[in-house]
Amino acid sequence: MSSVFGYGSSQNNDITLDSVEIEEIFKDQEGQTSPSKWSLQELKDKFHKMEMEDLYRKYRVQQRHSLLITLILIGIGAGLSLIAVILVHHKSFFEDLPSILTVIISTFVFVCLLILLYFDYIIKHLMKPISIIVWMVLVTKVYLLIAFRTVHLPSEYLGFILFMILVTYTLLPLSVRDACIVATVTCLPHVIITCVLAIGTIEEKTLQIAGNIVAFICVHLAGFYHKYMTEIAHRKMFLDTRSCIESRIKLDHQQIQQEKLLLSVLPAHVAVEMRNEMIQRIRDEPHRYHGLHRNSGSTTHFHNLYVKRHMNVSILYADIVGFTALASECSAPELVKTLNELFGRFDKLAEENNCMRIKILGDCYYCVSGLPISRPTHAVNCIEMGLAMCDAIRTVREATGVDVNMRVGVHTGNVLCGVLGLRKWQYDVWSHDVTLANHMEQGGVPGRVHITGATLNELGGKYEVEPGYGHKRDEYLGDAGVDTFLVIPPQQSPTSSSPSPGSAAMSGIRRRKSTARKVARYLESWGADKPFANLSEVGMSGKGVGSGLYVMQVNMLAMTNVDHQTKVAYRNQLMERKVSERLLQAIEGKAAEKQWLKSEDIMRGTLTFLDKDREKQYCKLKDSFFKSYLGCAFVVYLCLVAVLLITLPKTWMLLVSCIVSCFLFLSIIVIVLANHIFCYCDQKPAGKWLTDSINSVLRKRWFRRLLTSITLLMIYTMGIVNILNCDFSVVPTVLPTNSTVELLSANDTSSYVSPYQFTCQFPPYFIITCLLALTSTMVFLHIAYWFKAVLMGIALAVYLLVFNYTHADFIDAYDKAIFHSAGNDDFMMTRWGGSLYLATLFITLVILDRQMEYTSRLDFLWQSKFGVEKEEVETMESLNKVLLENVLPKHVAEHFLKSGMKSDELYHQKYNLIAVMFASIPNYKEFYTETDVNKEGLECLRLLNEIIADFDELLSKPKYSCVEKIKTIGSTYMAAAGLHQLNECDGDDDKPLHTLERIDEEGVVDKDKEDSRAKRALYYVGVLTEFAMAMMTKLEQLNKHSFNDFKMRMVV
Repeated sequence: MSSVFGYGSSQNNDITLDSVEIEEIFKDQEGQTSPSKWSLQELKDKFHKMEMEDLYRKYRVQQRHSLLITLILIGIGAGLSLIAVILVHHKSFFEDLPSILTVIISTFVFVCLLILLYFDYIIKHLMKPISIIVWMVLVTKVYLLIAFRTVHLPSEYLGFILFMILVTYTLLPLSVRDACIVATVTCLPHVIITCVLAIGTIEEKTLQIAGNIVAFICVHLAGFYHKYMTEIAHRKMFLDTRSCIESRIKLDHQQIQQEKLLLSVLPAHVAVEMRNEMIQRIRDEPHRYHGLHRNSGSTTHFHNLYVKRHMNVSILYADIVGFTALASECSAPELVKTLNELFGRFDKLAEENNCMRIKILGDCYYCVSGLPISRPTHAVNCIEMGLAMCDAIRTVREATGVDVNMRVGVHTGNVLCGVLGLRKWQYDVWSHDVTLANHMEQGGVPGRVHITGATLNELGGKYEVEPGYGHKRDEYLGDAGVDTFLVIPPQQSPTSSSPSPGSAAMSGIRRRKSTARKVARYLESWGADKPFANLSEVGMSGKGVGSGLYVMQVNMLAMTNVDHQTKVAYRNQLMERKVSERLLQAIEGKAAEKQWLKSEDIMRGTLTFLDKDREKQYCKLKDSFFKSYLGCAFVVYLCLVAVLLITLPKTWMLLVSCIVSCFLFLSIIVIVLANHIFCYCDQKPAGKWLTDSINSVLRKRWFRRLLTSITLLMIYTMGIVNILNCDFSVVPTVLPTNSTVELLSANDTSSYVSPYQFTCQFPPYFIITCLLALTSTMVFLHIAYWFKAVLMGIALAVYLLVFNYTHADFIDAYDKAIFHSAGNDDFMMTRWGGSLYLATLFITLVILDRQMEYTSRLDFLWQSKFGVEKEEVETMESLNKVLLENVLPKHVAEHFLKSGMKSDELYHQKYNLIAVMFASIPNYKEFYTETDVNKEGLECLRLLNEIIADFDELLSKPKYSCVEKIKTIGSTYMAAAGLHQLNECDGDDDKPLHTLERIDEEGVVDKDKEDSRAKRALYYVGVLTEFAMAMMTKLEQLNKHSFNDFKMRMVV
């Protein structure tokens, strides 16, 4: 059996994007935003490839702005504190006036810069120059303070230089490369000045300069690591934000696609009810759906019935006379194109005349006016619609010379409208009045509108009519005793006899030999919309889309003869533009959300989520960088130990503390790297159990915090514990004379003898090691900031207690030994300067840690929202799949959604070997009645819905997978087998054609063609026959339960 299947006629929109193009864009970007390795260079390459670098810079402006303001505020606070220390502890104000003025001027400049940073223009365009100015002010201040000193030591303002290196990497809005250069330039002059101006012997200076260089390297490495990892975190968060926005756009697209798909076959009042129930069912049972099944909330055993009654409407039936003969001369593409153009024109006429198209049956077209909204002009609308259809078909006849005409019948009455069954939903109308309207068309006259007396009464004398004598042409009308009339068409104007496109193309078309081609080519000049164009495309003319010349060029695409690839390129540009604009809006929204203000999601004090479930999920996150944190902390630890060994005596306590702490540190590293160290024994049960157990424990937040606590407390202890070895004693000596001071000024200390004897030569380096110890805290990026703040607070309290109470005399004695010996009685005590450095570093690190955790939690919050939206997208995709497959066969739906399908491409397919079945219930017409008892026929339709739904449920069985439901027409059920011949049935009871080879695109098998065709024919007929028998069984069961005697008549 040969058949031609085609689909056509729907409506289009303005600026659109193809759904498959959108899907491909999302798939590409999802692949780009989910790299297995987070390398900074890879991320930068992705940003350049996706053209997101400019947007990322805008995204980072606000974050860098807040960090720069933090640095300026810290600079102002440190400057005021330094002035207070100088004024309190120095005896002569005028001698320290240059230093005081330097600090005051620098603080004033900071205040001015702080004011400038509240202007949007400065923030957007002058952020980097201001950051350079801030750095220059800091550098100038520290080196001027060094220059104003009368005695130069290798350790002077060393803490300030280390702090500047740290903030260069963390607070200044510089790139990683620029930060490295600026930090190096910051510390290099200090090394040179120390070599040239510092007092002391060459050996002492060499040791201190070596300690300084190690400390510089340590802070450089820690700052670089923090900068590198922070940049990765910010870029990753930006990609996640973009993914979230893409998900939102995709969800919007799915919703629009779903809406258009439903409304193309179902009216809104029915579609909303069906859609809501389907969404609920998909969410409740995501793996068990294929339509609308029995109502779980109902006390009955009936399937859901979506049928409503509407009164006083007009029904129009129209049939193309002579089209059957015309179709026999058409090829499959010509037939589909011809039907699409004709019915596309009819759809436009229906829209213009406020009529709702119900269904197309071959060349029969019927519609209703007056539903779902009642219209007083429903009869006039149908008459205008019928006359317009006759005019349209007349222009075809006059332009092509083909003998085709339109026969139209109209009746006014009541209808039941809705959908029946579980598959291949088609909106339809039922009632005796619908049957009468159908017979009015069959008993009509070609080229005329045939109406009943009920319709004539609704016209109010607006049209002239003449007797129709329909009872002579249709027996049903005669038996019903219906008086019919023919509407006399109004006088046509000469200009309206044919459309302008036809007159231009008519002369070329007449020369064609094929009658069918004449019609097809002429109808093509009407420019009807392609099938389901509005379902596979999403309007982009809304807010957020480009305007002006760009949009005008895109709108002109439909009017210009450009190729498909050019259209796709323009559409992709539109898509990227929309994503970028929404991303920019999200950036502005994030910029408006201040981390120190109240939030709906995050508690500002502890930065914990207000939603406890979300907080638990965040706590369960695996920290994939924890191993690198420990590695960097170990490097800081080694640098700290190096500074201790260089600048302090090599005592037994120092040696033991180094050995014990190193052993503990290496043990922790071995624990976290167990899966790498013991990878050779993964195949052995014991080794695999060990590595799995360690990895499982490492995922626990409490265990990571425990290791972090042990590591940091060990480093904090190493920074201060060796001061216990240090002491001093007074020796009987005379303070140096003026000649000695002159020698000291000349950097010659060979004749100098200190009045104090020290066991530790350089006490200021205890402050440096404590600074390095606190710096190690910043490398643990994803540990809770309050937890690190508590640890640092404990360490800071201990450090300040040691320097200012337990060992204050020891440090003060060192200051007196140095400065008094040099004749300088007015100096700032080392322990006060060190306390200021430690407190400033503590505040800075707490702010940095808080900023990092806030970013991390925002990242998680966006990913959480992205996950929710992703579920919604998947739900919509599942729903769209169900909807599409319940309107079109699966292989047809795949055709319309396939990649690269052109917007003007129609679907048509000719099958040379399929089996078709028609099954009807002939005595259902006798069962159907319209009385008050059965709610004017509603209960009769409920029973028909049960019958069709039971038949549809049979199609879910695997052995009927090659059977495709085509449609239902009243009580007639149409199905076919063999429409997807490359994907044959997999039967449980009946074995499929396992002996057949896969056929090629032309339907030719590799072996014996005739044998294969015969087997396939028998197989299709057999499956369809078995399906028909199963339908009869279902009907018998329903008869038994409903006490009816329905009979089934079928043909295969």
